[in-house]
Amino acid sequence: MSPGEAHVAPYSRRERLRIATIREIKDVARTLLVQEGPENVTIRAIAREMGMTAPAVYRYFSSRDALILQLRVDIFEEMARFMRGVLGQHPEEEPGRRWISGARALRVWAIKHPHEFGLILGPWAPGLGREETKPERHMSWVFGSVYSDLVSDLWRVRGFPAPEVEELDPGLARTLTALSEDQDVDMPPGAIAVMLRCWVRLYGVISMEALGHMSFALSEGQHFFEFELRDLCRVLDISEFYEEVV
Repeated sequence: MSPGEAHVAPYSRRERLRIATIREIKDVARTLLVQEGPENVTIRAIAREMGMTAPAVYRYFSSRDALILQLRVDIFEEMARFMRGVLGQHPEEEPGRRWISGARALRVWAIKHPHEFGLILGPWAPGLGREETKPERHMSWVFGSVYSDLVSDLWRVRGFPAPEVEELDPGLARTLTALSEDQDVDMPPGAIAVMLRCWVRLYGVISMEALGHMSFALSEGQHFFEFELRDLCRVLDISEFYEEVV
């Protein structure tokens, strides 16, 4: 820095305080989500925990739905970062191992954060309201692209059994083609159908365990998850990697 050159802070003091307050509001909201459930994440409850008035909190978030939406965006980002960190342990040229590792990583995160998982990928709690806004759709696809990229890489590197487009119902084929074009998924409709089939099964078994819907039948869900995962490896023709990935 030259003599007399003033250091310019990236944010003013007021902006830094605003950023810190927004972060604290979201932290308190997440604590309430985990400890008391999504129906108790209210502006009034957050204000009480922070020693603020409800109108003061509304200066940072225009509504409860706006706050919940931002919380969902943050959690989507956190889950995607966690999965990318796990996937980074395997070279990109090993998509089979990466897919298996990613599936297990998603379960680990969901079991560790069941309330957060329920907020972003579970059934919507009564009274919260859910608006399909651009940020919401964007972040759900940012996470979805982590999964779709894994399958796309697998298709590109080694392929897997998939129906020809002529074997699909015409309506389904049109829908999958539109998805491919809209989200830039570089796979034919039949391969996308297999990708979605695997996702539905993977999501279903993880969701039911994380949200406690399997407890009536199973004391813990890991063995059943592995049972399903092994079968999905057969669907994707990557069974030889199943035992290798821990």
